[in-house]
Amino acid sequence: MHVRRPLRVLNLAQSLTRYSEGLKLQDSIAADRKQGLVGDTLLLFQHYPVYTLGKRGRPEDFKKPREELEAAGVEVCVVPRGGEVTYHGPGQLVAYPIIGVREAGLGARAYVESLEDSVIDCLAGYGVAAQGRVPGATGVWVAERKVAAIGVRITYGVSSHGLALNVCPDLGAFDAIVPCGIPDKEVTSLQRELQRQLADSREQRRTQAAVAARLGAAAAASGAGAGAGAGEGGAAHAAAVAAAGGGEGGGPALFGAVVEDLVRAFCGRLGFEPRAA
Repeated sequence: MHVRRPLRVLNLAQSLTRYSEGLKLQDSIAADRKQGLVGDTLLLFQHYPVYTLGKRGRPEDFKKPREELEAAGVEVCVVPRGGEVTYHGPGQLVAYPIIGVREAGLGARAYVESLEDSVIDCLAGYGVAAQGRVPGATGVWVAERKVAAIGVRITYGVSSHGLALNVCPDLGAFDAIVPCGIPDKEVTSLQRELQRQLADSREQRRTQAAVAARLGAAAAASGAGAGAGAGEGGAAHAAAVAAAGGGEGGGPALFGAVVEDLVRAFCGRLGFEPRAA
């Protein structure tokens, strides 16, 4: 019988944490993990607004002067992860797996793909079809819209940094940058996609109702009736939850559910058994 490896889960995403403080905690745990003082750990955050530049980040990826952003109270940090510039803020779930990647028998590419798959599995539970492994475009995508950014660092076989999943953030914050160095792609969120699906479902129902009205006489004569469309399943239910959570930046119930689902998906993909710290 395969025994799953224990994973300590530090869920700090119930409240907001400044990025610099979260980075210090991450670095401290990573240093302890490399020395074997702690086991594999998953850190979960929801940050105050911050823009971070990875190893491939460029100053010209900012559409607004850095001084203007900082004057507005937004942090700007240079970090040693892969990737370009991205945004973190309220409504976005940030996950930092600090694990022995080498001990798990994974190379860097396979590890990044496991993070992509974890997000994809999580979103599938809400009826949202996403994909990773897009040539020239890291992260996880819903059609041509980016829903999660991935940027990792692996030193001495131990990972840090990780992924940022847009659950219900203020997407307008991405307007100040060229997200992940890709100027012609849209950034989206789980909430936005669920609301999109809900709108589509309403339109489908309106169309079905119009067709039923036009064919009502014939249907009544034949006794066939105009049946409703196929059930929409979990996607419609999740859309209703998202819509009930309010507009952009809302949806606390949705956010809490996604935290649990992402942890479950991550553990399933990498063979961990989660344990609350």
